[in-house]
Amino acid sequence: MLGTAAVAAQAQTAAADATALPPVVVSATGYPQALSQALPSVSVITRAQIVQSGAQNLTTLLQQVAGVQITSSGGPGQPGNVFVRGFGGTDVLVLLDGVPMNAQDSTGTAYLNNFTIDQIQRIEIIRGNVSAIYGSGAIGGVVLITTREGSKTPQASVSVTAGSRNTATVSANASGQVGNTALQAGISRYTTQGISAINPAQLANANPNANGYRNTTMNGSIVQTLAPGQSLGLRAFRSEGRASYDSSGAYASPTDTNLSSTTQDLGQLFSDNQITAAWQSHLSLSQQSTTNTTQSFSAYPYTGSYRTRIQQFLWRNVVQLGAGWTGTGGVDLQRQSIASVTNGIPSKQRDAKAVFVGIDGVFSGNELQLNLRHDAIDGYSGQNTAYLGYGRELGGGFKAIASYSTAFNAAPLGYLYAPYYGNPNLRPEKAHSAEAGVQWAQGASVMRATLFQTTATDQWQYDFTTSTFQNIASSRTRGLELSGRGNWSGWAYDANLTVQQPVNTSLPGDPTLQRRARSLANLALSREIGPVLLGAAVHYSGARWDNGPSGRVTLGSYTTVDLTASGAVSKEWSWNARVQNLFDKAYQTVYGYNREPFGVFLGLTWRPAL
Repeated sequence: MLGTAAVAAQAQTAAADATALPPVVVSATGYPQALSQALPSVSVITRAQIVQSGAQNLTTLLQQVAGVQITSSGGPGQPGNVFVRGFGGTDVLVLLDGVPMNAQDSTGTAYLNNFTIDQIQRIEIIRGNVSAIYGSGAIGGVVLITTREGSKTPQASVSVTAGSRNTATVSANASGQVGNTALQAGISRYTTQGISAINPAQLANANPNANGYRNTTMNGSIVQTLAPGQSLGLRAFRSEGRASYDSSGAYASPTDTNLSSTTQDLGQLFSDNQITAAWQSHLSLSQQSTTNTTQSFSAYPYTGSYRTRIQQFLWRNVVQLGAGWTGTGGVDLQRQSIASVTNGIPSKQRDAKAVFVGIDGVFSGNELQLNLRHDAIDGYSGQNTAYLGYGRELGGGFKAIASYSTAFNAAPLGYLYAPYYGNPNLRPEKAHSAEAGVQWAQGASVMRATLFQTTATDQWQYDFTTSTFQNIASSRTRGLELSGRGNWSGWAYDANLTVQQPVNTSLPGDPTLQRRARSLANLALSREIGPVLLGAAVHYSGARWDNGPSGRVTLGSYTTVDLTASGAVSKEWSWNARVQNLFDKAYQTVYGYNREPFGVFLGLTWRPAL
């Protein structure tokens, strides 16, 4: 029988392995490689880090990543945006198990505010445009989310968390293997009273009540091994979120009730096959749908509901070419559609077809990566994109890195066909990026300094002259990004600093883009002290501007501090605690909308011996 100290150490190993072991990423090339080998700028958040963070939603995790900025119109479940190096909304592509999640409605976003973390296995974030690897929408970057995976040995867990603002989470997960069949299933329920999203002192006719949120997420998979190297699997995911939200202005009143609900579904049939000793093939047939409904119960009642869908056939291949070289290639076929449950955007659909190839390898201390992709989307001419990356070993763990890439973004169907403001003649956005940097890596430690610039043209913007979207905007972001992760004297650390200039180049004077900070910084530290793993996360954002009732206003810079602790009670029981916004910093990322104050959350997990 293990003693309590030994059990605690065993539990902490899982939480610390994200920095104690060399990180591995898949997103940079399409197959696993060490983070230090990746030429694109990539960050990874493992399941161990997710557990250790104590975070309850995806956006809390993402805001700790280099170059990533989160905005939200309130607390959990409220509308928001994710910016990567100054680009956000439709310019950040989100994939769930390889399937695009960006909705085809008039937002073009992936509704990341509806993702809780209990059924997420890992997250990878690529900064900079990589359309040559992932296609339309990858101008600012890509967020790749992988759902929970099963294990060969039987495992089960039940977790309960409770805390401030009547917040509670209950989740259960189980996995194991019976013969050649691997099974996994999980469900989680999250509820919170929330906070009053809107500040009535800043916005007129606002409703000052607390805006609650609840979410139920389910995830499951079954994988059958047919023969060595040959497997067939089925995966399903569903997230249902419901929130109340606040409104303001001439048509609102303090007694209004507003509700929104978002449901995201994914079903996927996939096959992984070792065709030859050097050739791996992955086939998947998927369907992803997002349904969003808003209801206003007021003097001016309103109901709007849209369902968007992406059906995808993906064939991705990885071939070992010998002498340190690897080739990738395949096809990506999608049918994208939107249907209005109520009156609104007419039902539309289109086909998007793509072929892609890539090669990367090492020769005489040099590393080279080349990716090419051709996309053919109904209503547009063919789009060609490329990524060229180069690395040179300098000795002593140092490596010089440079890259150049091109990208495009096809307008969502909602931008094209929404009544009144849609424009079916919108051209794709275009972009190109350049990066140069130096990296130092030794063991699990990886440090990187990167100079970057991305320029985008033909961007979509509402034109008040025509009252429709038009290709009249352009922007540029350039800056310096410093990041490092690893271990030092018993401390695990993950730190980053981004200094950037996201500017609107379609206006005179290159003004900074709305809600974008010019400086971002994060520091996460953890250390085992006896049977307890302690952690702290600091997040800083520089000042930004936003629109207020009387014109432009400045949202001040802010710093928040979160604390975490975890340990074992016995062989089967463990605990965790999280303090959110330790110093109760009052701040806003959207003018007039409050963010979460100080909060304390305690959790207990039971992992029965099976």
